[in-house]
Amino acid sequence: MVTSIFISHSGQDIDGPLRLVEDLKRIGIKVWFDQEQIRVGDRITRKVEQGLKEATYIAIWLTRASVESGWVHTEWDTKFEPEAATGETIVLPLLAEDCDIPYFLAGKRYADFRHDYQKGLADLLAAIKVEDWESPSGMKFRLILPGAFVMGSDDGEENERPPHQVTIGRPFYMGNHVVTQAFWRELMGTKPWEGDAKVREGDNFPAVNVTWYDTQLFLDRMSERDSANSYYLPSEEEWEYAARAGTDTDFSFGDDPRDMRFFGWHRDITQGGEEYGHEVGRKRPNPWGLYDMHGNVWEWMDDWYYGSYSAQPKLNPVEKVLRGGGWDYPAYGARSAFRNHLLPTRSNYVIGFRLICRPA
Repeated sequence: MVTSIFISHSGQDIDGPLRLVEDLKRIGIKVWFDQEQIRVGDRITRKVEQGLKEATYIAIWLTRASVESGWVHTEWDTKFEPEAATGETIVLPLLAEDCDIPYFLAGKRYADFRHDYQKGLADLLAAIKVEDWESPSGMKFRLILPGAFVMGSDDGEENERPPHQVTIGRPFYMGNHVVTQAFWRELMGTKPWEGDAKVREGDNFPAVNVTWYDTQLFLDRMSERDSANSYYLPSEEEWEYAARAGTDTDFSFGDDPRDMRFFGWHRDITQGGEEYGHEVGRKRPNPWGLYDMHGNVWEWMDDWYYGSYSAQPKLNPVEKVLRGGGWDYPAYGARSAFRNHLLPTRSNYVIGFRLICRPA
């Protein structure tokens, strides 16, 4: 069932609800919003009644103006009765400014948008349970919410400098783990890793020995099968933001590389006969539920490589960025900020890729 939300707001409030509508649609939620659904000549009451009937939830943008609005009262009353009858959460209060909350909403927990829009959005999405999503092909994704972070490091390699603030302005879905052999084989009908002595075969092992250009063909096939969504390789900013998962340490789990044994594979723990990419999802995830962000196989990024962040862009760059660290590399290379690079025509047994997705 498609999640659908009716956005109830006062006519005096527009900027906040409009931003919310854009973010919800980017996640793939069906939104009823009067500015988009009601056109010149439409009977307003009929369109509103239809929108309320079809919506799974009604989200009320609570301000002083909306509390005093007769229209808003009528809209939330319409959904409050079936909520009382079913015992399910249908009416979702979104507190946008300090105001008197109607008595029948006072007992509800609200999403607080007053001081932190991202926190309010996170609370709302948790309430309607859309943190996880599965593509029509069965690939699992985690919802990554907007935010800001400091990208790079002063303590690492030259190409990690200078650290700089990056804002991720819109939500997106990121694959729980790298693309597996099962997904590659089913979609592409090939096994580029076949015969490689340093690759274990199996449905849940990473799809490796793929060039950057091979990943583009995979993305094309994904789009052909699922026209409702768009698939990409992550940008460096998206990848590092998701890898850090709100942390500012070397790894999402802290600064001690010895703790890598709980989260991924690197050279020091694979030399005893485990010199291959391991099955995905076998170690602990990072705080945002993403597996193997530190170690196992390198991951192709969408970006061209120019050197340090202060380097001038080249007219004809020749290499693409790799992130995440590999099982044949020291734990140092699995840090959130570490950057590797390679010609997009090259491939080997320790390079795979992970997808991000947005509704088309």
